[in-house]
Amino acid sequence: MNLPQIPRVGETIVVERISPQKQCVIIFEYIVTVVQLNASNSDDTADAQINACLNHCWEGTSNFKVTNFLEK
Repeated sequence: MNLPQIPRVGETIVVERISPQKQCVIIFEYIVTVVQLNASNSDDTADAQINACLNHCWEGTSNFKVTNFLEK
């Protein structure tokens, strides 16, 4: 996952995936649980590994209009 900045623990990451069966997107909302910084070869690039747990998953449109919650 290519992120513009390194998130902090407790922050939310939202990922959209287009459903191949339907004309909609599936939206995954993750909560960051662990951020581990790694040594990088370049001075201006940060490298990190992130652990996150799935918080919500739903169907919607790319402008985040929720149409159907997927989790029970």
